[in-house]
Amino acid sequence: MEPFELEEHLDRLRKNRKDDKTIEVKSWSSSPSGEESKSFWESLSAFANTNGGYILLGLSEPDFTPVEGFDSQMSIQFIRAGLNPQDRDGQKVEPVPHHEIKEITVDGAKVVVISVSPLDVNGPCYYLPAGINNGSFKRVGDEDRKLSNLEIYELQNRFVQTKIDRNPVPDSSIDDLNNQLVTLFKQRLIETGSRSIGTDDNWLLRKNITASNGELTVAGLLALGSYPQQFFPGVFIDVAVHPGLHKSPIGTSTRFEDRKICEGNLLEMVQEAMAAIKRNLRVRRVIEGLSGKDVLEIPEEVLREALANAVLHRDYSELAQNEAIHVDIYKDRVEITSPGGLPNGKRPESIMDGYSEPRNRVLSRILMDIPWTHEVQGVLAESNGRGVPRMFNLMREAGLPVPNFKIDISSVTVELSRHGLLDTQTNEWLVEKLGPNFSNPQGIALVLAKELGAVTPRDLRNQTGHDSEDMQNLLDDLVDRQILHQSSKNQYHLASPAVSVSPSEQAVLDAINGSTPVTIREIATITGKTTASLRPLLRSLVDAGLVIATAPPSSRNRAYLKA
Repeated sequence: MEPFELEEHLDRLRKNRKDDKTIEVKSWSSSPSGEESKSFWESLSAFANTNGGYILLGLSEPDFTPVEGFDSQMSIQFIRAGLNPQDRDGQKVEPVPHHEIKEITVDGAKVVVISVSPLDVNGPCYYLPAGINNGSFKRVGDEDRKLSNLEIYELQNRFVQTKIDRNPVPDSSIDDLNNQLVTLFKQRLIETGSRSIGTDDNWLLRKNITASNGELTVAGLLALGSYPQQFFPGVFIDVAVHPGLHKSPIGTSTRFEDRKICEGNLLEMVQEAMAAIKRNLRVRRVIEGLSGKDVLEIPEEVLREALANAVLHRDYSELAQNEAIHVDIYKDRVEITSPGGLPNGKRPESIMDGYSEPRNRVLSRILMDIPWTHEVQGVLAESNGRGVPRMFNLMREAGLPVPNFKIDISSVTVELSRHGLLDTQTNEWLVEKLGPNFSNPQGIALVLAKELGAVTPRDLRNQTGHDSEDMQNLLDDLVDRQILHQSSKNQYHLASPAVSVSPSEQAVLDAINGSTPVTIREIATITGKTTASLRPLLRSLVDAGLVIATAPPSSRNRAYLKA
């Protein structure tokens, strides 16, 4: 951390008057010991086990000013001794994370900055005197919280390719398989020319559905079993519909508006979860050609992909088997949370890289040959790394924010927004402008024109993923329908009401948008006109109802919005 970066961080801390998820500040005495020393090593453990961060020594809270008498050199010697893996008696944490120790001047006094990198080896990083179970921490906001047993397990195996899905399930047998699904699965293997189907009856063993002792594997039972919950009662999908924007506190009268516990094999669980989600989301009727179809507010393919990812990549280890996949439906979003962090050392920033890193390789290969349904083409999991980028593109095409992934040590949550074109007020406005059977790109074009003041073919292409020429034709069609107005080569505005305006008035209209008020001086800069010549034009547009003034004529704060 450079001095100028430290100043930026300190400005934020002083404004909030507390630490945060990135920085922990400690005053420290000249020779830290006891709780003071223990607290430092716990914070270092927490940053190493999460996303890294900084520990600042020699500043007092909540003003974050230098501590009188702080000995920076003695503190540096103390920290280096505790981070020396060659000194087993003095070492305080294991494993030692990558770090950097610097002395920086703040308000004329020396402070110490320790930069801690996230672990790039199996962990967890823990405070040795307390032991791994009591000395392992994670950073949550401005706190250091002790890791759960599951979180410790996840960090111990983060850079290991686990083989849990290959393990046999005690007391299981082929009698626990769903014969109808097994038939469909085998038929697909035959149709695709799989070499696992030989002249003998050992194809279940070759596909790792059964183990060598005749018992079913974890993957085989989950993917093709008749009722896996007999062996794994905690492995299910819990779909809950909440009445507001957050989970209702325990004890309130209405905790759920709807709830469905989805059991069976993985395909059945996903199918039941999809039905429960669709039952609780809005739909809109769209006419395509001579027929119509119901369009879900969150694209169905996005939901299927998110659920398939959840059942494929979740942790099926013994510690995680009591953790269900949770689907929480709120008024503004859907959250799908699966047990287990990112596998095989994958980092959050690499989610969109197009490479698949399956935690469960045997299960992944089986799900590649399980067909969805008769109504939905394809297989339960393609496992080619293109699923997440496809989700992003489909959400953009629907006029929705892209998925938001929240990564924790022992869970992954994908957040899917419901605030798109089917938001009630937005949809009503679009129906008024376009009629009830508008397409998603048409709706997105108008929403962008309304929110940005103007829309271009490039804006529409970036949002929908469609070809630029097609988007240009769509915008031109909206101009022909007098829904949009083209003010320049690539600028399209919402058309004004059918009121005759002069060229000068139109130039003023083009300089005003419907979301951000602009002052007369800003309009003068955009149009090149003087404020004196603009006043009668603006007065005429206000009188015609085409422009809204935000304050009385005598107010210095008067600005203008397009009606």
